[in-house]
Amino acid sequence: MKQRLWILVLMLYAAGIAALSHLSFGGGEGWTPFVGFDKLFHAAEFALFYALAWRSTGRRRLLSLLLTAVYAASDELHQAFVPGRDASAFDFLADIGGAGAACLFLSLIRRLDRPLWRLRRRRILRRANEKGDT
Repeated sequence: MKQRLWILVLMLYAAGIAALSHLSFGGGEGWTPFVGFDKLFHAAEFALFYALAWRSTGRRRLLSLLLTAVYAASDELHQAFVPGRDASAFDFLADIGGAGAACLFLSLIRRLDRPLWRLRRRRILRRANEKGDT
């Protein structure tokens, strides 16, 4: 049941991205006063997309990255047909960079989330086995 909820949240988020991508800003990338802010927004947007895909797929990293890359490519392709917008390879790279950063972050968090006593117990048992084997 929880996974279905995550899938629904991912689909709603994807629909929100599609709706925002369909808006025409009329000035290309001139809508932002800061150079590079657009790329940071793309990275953050698809880092969140990756995190939602990761939860929706049962924490499968490769499948989540693939899903995110395909959706990012389709989003850029969609923007090519929207008046006042354009498809950009740099935007796609920013999307993938955000997804990759989220992947690394979530992997690190999962690794650090293990209880310390479990890690210690493994080390102690490993040492005991090494001493017993010699």
